[in-house]
Amino acid sequence: MIPRDSTEPTTPTRPNSVRTAGPSGTTGWSGSVWGWLLVGLPVLFFFGLWRYYAVNVPKWDDHALRAFLYYLDQETTLTGKIYQLFRQHNEHRIVYDRIVTYLDYQLFGTLSYLHLMTIGNLSLLGLLGLFAVVLRRSGQAVWLLAPVAFFLFNLSQWENMYWGMAALQNFTVVFWVLWAVYLLTYTDRWLAALPLAVIATITSGNGLLIWPVAIVLLLVQRKVRPAAIWALGAVVVIGLYFLGYEKPAGNPPDRGSVTDLLKGWFAFNGAAAEVFPLGSGFVSSLVAGGLLTVTTLGIVAFIGRRLLSQFTNPTDRRTAPVTSSPYAASDLFVLGSVGFLIGTGAIVAWSRVGFGMEMLITSRYKMYSLTLLALVYVYGVITLGNRFRQPLGVAGLATGLGLAWLSYVAFLDETIWWRHWLLTTQQFNATYSSNRPVPQLDPITKRYQDTAPAFYDDHLSMLYGQPDQRKLSVTVKEDVKGVPVYMVSEPTLPASDLRDGRPYVMFRSPQRVYLFPVTQNLNSGLMARLLPSRVFTNGFTATLYQGDLAVGTYQILILTIDAQGRWALHPTDQTVQLTTKAADGFKKNW
Repeated sequence: MIPRDSTEPTTPTRPNSVRTAGPSGTTGWSGSVWGWLLVGLPVLFFFGLWRYYAVNVPKWDDHALRAFLYYLDQETTLTGKIYQLFRQHNEHRIVYDRIVTYLDYQLFGTLSYLHLMTIGNLSLLGLLGLFAVVLRRSGQAVWLLAPVAFFLFNLSQWENMYWGMAALQNFTVVFWVLWAVYLLTYTDRWLAALPLAVIATITSGNGLLIWPVAIVLLLVQRKVRPAAIWALGAVVVIGLYFLGYEKPAGNPPDRGSVTDLLKGWFAFNGAAAEVFPLGSGFVSSLVAGGLLTVTTLGIVAFIGRRLLSQFTNPTDRRTAPVTSSPYAASDLFVLGSVGFLIGTGAIVAWSRVGFGMEMLITSRYKMYSLTLLALVYVYGVITLGNRFRQPLGVAGLATGLGLAWLSYVAFLDETIWWRHWLLTTQQFNATYSSNRPVPQLDPITKRYQDTAPAFYDDHLSMLYGQPDQRKLSVTVKEDVKGVPVYMVSEPTLPASDLRDGRPYVMFRSPQRVYLFPVTQNLNSGLMARLLPSRVFTNGFTATLYQGDLAVGTYQILILTIDAQGRWALHPTDQTVQLTTKAADGFKKNW
């Protein structure tokens, strides 16, 4: 039995019971219509925007999931199929991703990356549900959950939310771990948490952290036998995880100095602050991460002091009042969740700082900063008295709303560019590999996935015709900073809308046509950071890796799509000649 503090519901027979009326005056969550509307607003907007920009095109490691289906079909033995399911991918055993991939293919007859994204994104709803249960158990009003929804559901998450494999891995592992921590702290169902720990481990490498976290939580609660069973499970699962494990190639050997690691850890923890228009995004993340980390460690110290007092207090726990014990479920839940979140940050800083500090605040990692922020907020709501709870809720709502709004402006350009990169570089250039608008997909791709609908589907013949519009003046640079690229710039063309209406760069030779996205120029100034309509200005730059092109001589053309959907093809009188096949733009691992 886990006693709890005075802010959590207690009864003599069911210490983990739930009440529907609490210190903030709520009369039950089912009747809090306005509160639920406030919670649902960021969720609905998140999924609406996801649907607007998402495309069913594989990105990077997504190809590994398609390759998994192919290799699985080639295996003729059960051991071979098990090997394909559990084989190492980078540092991870992505078994969960592969199971979802296999089921999706079996159910629908084709692999849909949109389905993978959807399932991964839905795990954010599961995480929000966990925080909802934690708040409800302490009797809080529904509207106090709204800041958590704004923290979790915003465009800071753009890279994971539009990437099938990453959504399944990076979002879901956090859900599995925090769910397991919840079962270990708010309930006596420590055995039910074991399969969640196993699933977390085979979802992402950092899921391994649940094992030491869980054992510590059980020992703190003096559950020696469950802790021993978990320790045995840890030996088995971790041993199997590293059976045949090979250190991935490509990780930087330079770990950086202690100062670099500390800065990287702080920046990782505070990456959510990149959206605030206060100069350098990294500096904002570093400062915010420092404050959030110190606050979090302060909470851990506070909880630790309360737990330590239990060991040193000679009072017989059997006769002590339930509400006097420092063993509050909320304390232990926060302690376990913090161990996982900041532990992940430390591991990522240790293994990735050699790639450069900016890597540590990239979108795929922001999940941990946003969840840590939500966790600290929820603990404050639970722990602080009525006098401070409502102001904290209002401050959290203002912060969450501001963060969400700024994210939809700050990361709009990257979201749009990635949509175009997937549809052009990844799909068009792989599908149309001749001098005619005839698809020529490889047999494996045709077998396992469908081609995504794209903005160019109804205009393919035009892409292979002669340009009949005014000539545009572009600047072409080669081998920028020693990188084998072509950089094409044009100063006048605007973005027509916030989806597909903008310029595109074409490289055309007698053998084939290539289509590439552009990076539209951005406005400067405060309003460009606050309003989506002010983000873009005239002109663009397109950076093309020479490794994406076959050897040949290419004429450079510019395709434009205006606000009315009219297409135009412009000559530039610029040509480039690629005489040697360059290395691919990035190292592949599939």
